[in-house]
Amino acid sequence: MRLAGILEAGRQDFMEATSGISTKMSTGRAAPGNWSVLECIEHVVIVETRYLDWIASGPAITPRRDTERELKLFTIVRSRLTKVEAPESIRPYGRFDSIADALAEFSAVRSRSIRVVEELGESLYSIGVKHPRFGNLNGGEAVQLIDAHARRHADQIREIREALTSESGNSMKPVKAKKAAGFHRDAPDLPKEFDSLGDDKLPAEIETTHLADLNAAELRLETFRVEGSILERVQFAGGEFGSVAWKDVRLVGCDLANIRAHRMTLLRVELVDCRLTGFHATALEWQDVLITNGDMRYVQLQSGKFRNCEFDGCNCEEADLHEADLSGCVVRGCNLAHADLCGTNLQNTDLRKSEVEGMVVGMGDLRGAIVEPAQAMILARVLGLQIK
Repeated sequence: MRLAGILEAGRQDFMEATSGISTKMSTGRAAPGNWSVLECIEHVVIVETRYLDWIASGPAITPRRDTERELKLFTIVRSRLTKVEAPESIRPYGRFDSIADALAEFSAVRSRSIRVVEELGESLYSIGVKHPRFGNLNGGEAVQLIDAHARRHADQIREIREALTSESGNSMKPVKAKKAAGFHRDAPDLPKEFDSLGDDKLPAEIETTHLADLNAAELRLETFRVEGSILERVQFAGGEFGSVAWKDVRLVGCDLANIRAHRMTLLRVELVDCRLTGFHATALEWQDVLITNGDMRYVQLQSGKFRNCEFDGCNCEEADLHEADLSGCVVRGCNLAHADLCGTNLQNTDLRKSEVEGMVVGMGDLRGAIVEPAQAMILARVLGLQIK
C-alpha cells in the first residue's frame, strides 16, 4: 500500500531534520517558552502512538476514500503557518534523556505504523477514527495526519536548529541547502515500480502510473485525481475540470496551457519544463509544489494559497496573483514583468534573482519580502519613491 511508502519517506525527512544535532543542542530553546528539539520528538512519539491506538480500537464504518479531503487535512496539519496549542495530554513531559533515545523511540513507533498500514491494507478505510479537532475520519485519513504531523515538527526542528546555530555561531553539519532561511520543500514520494495504463484513454483516477506521450487535450472531467505517478509529455491543453487533486506527482514537458479548474489541490508535485500559459484556477491550494522552467505567462491564480512552494526560472509575465498567499515561498530567477501581485502576501517570500521591473505591487504588499539591493532600487522606482 502506498501509505507505507509515504510513512517511510516521512521517517527519512524527520531523521534528516535531526541529523547532527547533539544532545546538548537538543535541549536548547529558540525562545523562552518554546519547545526544544527533544521535546518536539517526544511530542511526535506521543501523538503517533495515540493515532495508532485510535486505529486499533476504531469501529467498522462504510469504506470511503476522499483524496481531496486527505490532501486538505494534510495541508492544514503540515503547515507551520497555522499555530495550534497542544493540549496537556499530548505535551512532552521529559521522557527522554538523550536525542539518541528519543530518535530510537520515534523510529520504533514509525515502524509500528508502517506494519499496521501494511497489515490492514485497504481495510484502513473501513475503520472509523474520532479526532478531537477534525471530527470523524477513517483510518487512511488518520495515517495521512500521522505523516503530516511528524513533517510539521521536522520543520519546527529545522527552525530551532537554525535559530540556535545562528545565535551560538556553532558550526554544524547542514541539513540541506536552502533557497531561503527556513525554507524546506518536500519532494514527491514516488513508488519504485509503476503500473501500466492499459489503454490510450486517460482515466479520471491515476495511481502509481508512468505515462508518456499521451494526448489528452481538451479533456473534460468533474474530478481528476493523480497520485504517485510520473507524467511525461502529456498534453492537457484546454482541459476543464471541476476538482483536481494531485499528490506525489512529477510532470515533465507537459502542456497545461489554458486549463480551467474550479478547485485545484496539489501536494508534493513537481512540474519541470511545462507549459502553463493561460492556466486558470479559482480555488487553489498548493503545498510543496515546484515549478521549474515553466511558461506561466497570463496564468490566473488570484487568491491562491501556496505553502512551501518554489518557482525557479519561470516566465510569469502578466501573471495574475492578485491577493494570493505566497508567504515563505521561493520565487527565484523568474520574470515578473507586469505580474499583478497587488494584495499578495509576500512575507518572507524570496524574490532574489527575479526580474521585478514593471511588477504591479502596492507599498504594503512588499513588507517582509526578501530582495537584493538592486531589486530594492527598482522596486523603489515602481512604488514612486524618490531616492536622492
